[in-house]
Amino acid sequence: MSLLDATELILRAEDEEISRGLEDVRRPPIRRVSYSDILHGDKLPPQPELEFIDPMDLRVDKTLFLGLDLLNSIEEIEDPESAKARAEFLIKLMKTREEIFPEDHPKVYVALALPEKEHLETVKGRWTYYVWKDTAYDGSKTPSFEGWVRDISSIADTLRREGVKVRIYGGKSATILEEMGYDVTKVEFSNVLVKLGYPRDPSVTWSNSPIIMNMTLDQRRGEESVASQFFRKIGLYPVFRPRWWFNGRHLVRARAEGGNFILVKSEDRSVLFTGIGIRGSNRAAIELIREFLSIRGYDIEIYGVPLPGYIRNWRTGAVHLDVVMMHAGPSIILSPGRMGFYSLVKLDGGFDIVEAGHVFKELGMEVDEMPVRGSEITLVNALNLGNGKLVVDSFNAEASRYLEREWGLDIIEVSIPQIEAGGGGVRCATREYYPKE
Repeated sequence: MSLLDATELILRAEDEEISRGLEDVRRPPIRRVSYSDILHGDKLPPQPELEFIDPMDLRVDKTLFLGLDLLNSIEEIEDPESAKARAEFLIKLMKTREEIFPEDHPKVYVALALPEKEHLETVKGRWTYYVWKDTAYDGSKTPSFEGWVRDISSIADTLRREGVKVRIYGGKSATILEEMGYDVTKVEFSNVLVKLGYPRDPSVTWSNSPIIMNMTLDQRRGEESVASQFFRKIGLYPVFRPRWWFNGRHLVRARAEGGNFILVKSEDRSVLFTGIGIRGSNRAAIELIREFLSIRGYDIEIYGVPLPGYIRNWRTGAVHLDVVMMHAGPSIILSPGRMGFYSLVKLDGGFDIVEAGHVFKELGMEVDEMPVRGSEITLVNALNLGNGKLVVDSFNAEASRYLEREWGLDIIEVSIPQIEAGGGGVRCATREYYPKE
């Protein structure tokens, strides 16, 4: 049962069967297993849950459900006719081989996003639930909508000075940036999305066609449909979304977030690193992404990077790979004390523990440790513009001087106190994309 099998089945299915399947898709019989009851303490940061579907609870065959759910998760399907038209289009798009763009590919187009003002207000008093600092590093209280506007406009101005074409998406509150002269794409959503300002996570863009992710926590779900809407509005139709994987018994929900992926490419080899941790990629996500890459004919090795979790204090953990690992062009900069540096998990349909040093050596990469202190969130969380340029958080000035001195990198600093307080850096707050020229 492959992704293509599931999508192609839609073309052969009867309309009545598709209608029943769409009912399953809109109201899936999901079962949840929570582990919060084994964690001691009150008011703990949110923890992921295991989510699965018993195929026996579905109205239609699981393969048809998987195909319909994939289509609907990218753009809502209204009826059997639109389902078949969409399936035909997506099959063709999935089989289209496109150029792969690694982390250090030169950035020409970058998106940012602005959360709604009233949504940010819901964070106050619930900082732990939303994994948010109550005070920014500049002493300001969080979250501040005005501060977010300053941070987003600072990044946008910095990128525009570097020749990058910047587009910002958001809801009604994004009007303020439109009035300031920025290119804005309005999107519609009803969910309270306090972390909409981190567009790195709901998608990945390794080619011209974006891939929509599948967020782990309930409070971030909905960002995926907003990202998909944004891409479709600018003419980039998403090609895939990792949703459900059949493990032989159940359909297991994939956990996949863009901050957990870093694609590195050498002259003869491509490697995808993905974080494995509290909100890291689970097996469902990895298997689905591996299958999609195979459909497109990409030869990309996948390695899991173990990340530390948390129980009481989320700051001691690492939510995403990009807060402990940075592709800086000539080097990989790590925070080795916050990751399983010496061992990686090779994920090629099997399971193998390999030496990290061996993988980096074969890629021709030197590995370095940031020898200074700074924000645990932004120290290695930078946007690689390509050609040796990095956009970084100005709070980590000592780290910036080290990268300039030791590696000869062109470091461009920007102040982002409100973005950092919400758990992200410059990379988290940006999403490069690649329109077809």
